[in-house]
Amino acid sequence: MEEASAEEEPPGGTPLLRVRNVELSLRLRKFFVKFEGANPTGTQKDRISAKHISNAIENGYNTVSLGSCGNYGASIAHYARLFGLKTVVGVPSVYAGDRNDEIRAMGGTVIGIDGTYERSLEIVGDMARDNNWYDCSPGSVNSGIDLEGYGTIADEIIAQLGHSPEIVAVPVGNGTTLSGIYKGFNRAYQSGRIDGIPRIVAASTPGGNPIVESWKNGYRTIRSLDPDQLVETRNNEPLISYRSTDGQGALSAIYQSHGFAEYVTDDEMLYYARLIEEAEGISTLPASASALVAASRVLVRMGEEMECVVVLTGRGRT
Repeated sequence: MEEASAEEEPPGGTPLLRVRNVELSLRLRKFFVKFEGANPTGTQKDRISAKHISNAIENGYNTVSLGSCGNYGASIAHYARLFGLKTVVGVPSVYAGDRNDEIRAMGGTVIGIDGTYERSLEIVGDMARDNNWYDCSPGSVNSGIDLEGYGTIADEIIAQLGHSPEIVAVPVGNGTTLSGIYKGFNRAYQSGRIDGIPRIVAASTPGGNPIVESWKNGYRTIRSLDPDQLVETRNNEPLISYRSTDGQGALSAIYQSHGFAEYVTDDEMLYYARLIEEAEGISTLPASASALVAASRVLVRMGEEMECVVVLTGRGRT
């Protein structure tokens, strides 16, 4: 297999789009979308996948592994293939779809695991230790790379706007993307590049996410949910979690930025996904569109004139 360099297909540099037709439909002002679906595999995961593969190579690994619902696995397999590395992805057996086929098509191995997504992370972590594989699962020993990778989203928003917006809305599952974005804005603030940190708005599915549930109950420490009480659907799957791997970081980011957390129903996700596709030609999954719903709610409460950026995360678990 011919090796390539990450420079051939770099992640990041995604567009920041002012969605004026959505503004008119929702009677809002200064409404922007940071479209992560423009990354090579259609998800923000590419930002961290390229970094993990580079780190694996630097440390002498020839196999990378992770637990995934298929989306992050496809991104890792993409970049592993560019450099000739092997990929092993543990996927809950209940998930079957195009992403698993993509992983196999790129030379990756998909292992079906009985149980939840969280169980997949545990099993693959054990396999990585036993087989000397590089573990890039959320919450793994290498997960510090994730926060740095997603921090580049904040850097790009600042560069594209020329300043920090007043509100940034992000869908949450594990909370990793939100945590990294907040870290990026906080780093820019501490260095004097921006005058303030935006209010961070988290969006997820009703009763199915520890971050939103903890914030709504006024908890400062993240609390896991009862996995038997979760109701997973085709639309909310990327947001469902009973134990968010980066939940504490995301929860703290909401509090520290004086932000908000909102639950969004499947019907609302579907409506807003159709709205932005029809109004702007932007195709996104319903779960990602949850951030559009949450942002519009907050703007109505706080003032429609506030400048807001919604991060549409593409197809990956957030």
